[in-house]
Formats: sequence, C-alpha cells, structure tokens
Amino acid sequence: MTIEKYSQKFARLSVNKNSQKWTAVTTHRAPHKPILLLAVLDLFEQGRVTANLIELTPELGELFTLYWHKIRPPSQRGVLAYPFYFLKNDRFWHLLPRSGQEAALAVYRPNAGLATLQTLTFGAALDDDLYALLGAAEARHRLRVTLIETYFAPELHPTLLEQGTLNAAAYRYSEELLEQAKADRQNKELVEEDKPYRDQGFRRAIVKAYDHRCAICGVRILTADGHTAVAAAHIIPWSQSHNDDPRNGLALCHLCHWTFDEGLVTFNDQYQVKTSPQLAITPNLPGHLVTFNSRPLLGPVDNAYWPFVESIRWHRQHRFRAR
Repeated sequence: MTIEKYSQKFARLSVNKNSQKWTAVTTHRAPHKPILLLAVLDLFEQGRVTANLIELTPELGELFTLYWHKIRPPSQRGVLAYPFYFLKNDRFWHLLPRSGQEAALAVYRPNAGLATLQTLTFGAALDDDLYALLGAAEARHRLRVTLIETYFAPELHPTLLEQGTLNAAAYRYSEELLEQAKADRQNKELVEEDKPYRDQGFRRAIVKAYDHRCAICGVRILTADGHTAVAAAHIIPWSQSHNDDPRNGLALCHLCHWTFDEGLVTFNDQYQVKTSPQLAITPNLPGHLVTFNSRPLLGPVDNAYWPFVESIRWHRQHRFRAR
C-alpha cells in the first residue's frame, strides 16, 4: 500500500468515542492507539526497530508514558495493554503468539494485564508494506502529523510534535554519553548547555547502565509497561558540574536518592557505602538504611560506567554529614 492508504488507516482507527469520558483535548476519543503509534514511530526514528517486530519493551512503555503525560493528568495512567492488543482490529497490526499460546491469546482480554500479554506473544508485526514505509523519514513524519492532527486538539499539536523531536534527541544523547564513557572520553560539547532533552537523555543512560537497579539498596522493580523504581542522580550536581557523564551518575531508588542528596549516605574511595550518624539520631527510625554501611556499591556490569572516584570524593567532602 502507498503512504496515502496508511495515512487514511491511521486517521480511521477504531477508537472509543465518548464525550462523557474523553474531553476535547483528545477530540472526545480514547487516545491510547494514537499514542502507541506515536511511540512506535519514535522507535523507528531512533533506529531501534531492525526487524518487523514491535516488542513489549520498557523502552516502548516509557515512550507511551511520555506522550500520555502530555495529554492526561498524572493521576490517570495509560494502560499499554489495551492499544497493543486492540490495534489488531485495525488490520495492519498483527499479534504474534508464542508457540502453544494461540488458544490462550484467542481468549485474552487486556484487563488480564500487560505481563500476561508478554507471556502469550512475541509482540506484534506490521503489514510488510507499512514496515517498509516506516524506514523513510518522510513517511514517518507524514503519519505522525496524521495522528496528531486527527486525534488531538490544535493547541496540543506543537507539544506532541516537539515531544517526538525531544525523544529522538534524548535517545541520541544517551547513546553518545554511554559511548563517550566506554571510550573513556569526556566530550564537553555534550554537556555545556542545559538543553531540553538532556535530563531525559541522562536518565536513560544511567538507568540503562545500571539495568534499573539501585546502586545502594539493590532494589530492581520494573513493571511490564516500563515503569522503573530507580531514577538517575548526579553525584556532583548538574548545577555545579554541568557534567552528564554516566560516571558522574548513579541509579537510585527514590528513598536512596533522597538520602544520598541529603548527605546521609555516601561512598568511600573503594566504593563502599558510608552511612551518616545522623540517620540514627533520636527520634529517627531509619530502618534498613543503617544496614547499608560498608556494603559495596552495586554498579553497572560494564566497568566502563562505574562512577569517577573524584565525583564520589566530592560528594563525601561537600555533601556527606559526617557528624
């Protein structure tokens, strides 16, 4: 099929129309399918789709969530399972059942959850013609504009177009950061300006390097739709260092992130945890945090991404509450 045919298909998705539930922001229609397709276009833009298979990966879930948060309040979560499953009704999206799971997939319903869908399918394939078209930037842009202009209010069009641009830039930036660290080089051009995509790119680089695991407590929780328990923390703050090198970062869960920023935990030069005496002062109840003292930092598998000792030393000297 031609790009015109798929543009028409994208403009005529089978979506729930309910003016009581969906506001004019989403043209009184459920936004799940358009948002999923925008995320898929991003994966193609970033070069992360190298075969005709759209997998249920954390990266897809993250992109879906980034778009979702642009149009819905934070209290309302988008459920990726619904569009991923129901896009099959639009006849260009084909679920690929795992061997022996055909019967189970036939009776599956999205309220069973995304994890169940992952066990039943390898993912989804596109029409061969559509897959070929999405290899071209012009076709991707045409379909992106179709989705945004059809399913979202005009005031959101610039925001959603910009989000696609930011997602691509953040991905490139994160890969550059990891490549520079791997080569043991620091490229100052990457970190001199506070660019719109740098937070997202730095976070992606750190979370990837640490495989979603907290460097202090070791917690690793990753939901089926890509939500992770860890965030990316600068060791020397960006405001002082302007340094997004992964070796100036740590993946930390929210509690460990707060305690690290407050100087209640740090590391010695041998990457062992040091806890502050202030953790245990009355009437604090620090719980398991006091047990981390002398535990080793849980770093990336790849030694190239381990923190700079100089950054750790700076944190110990300027942030750690030693008394």
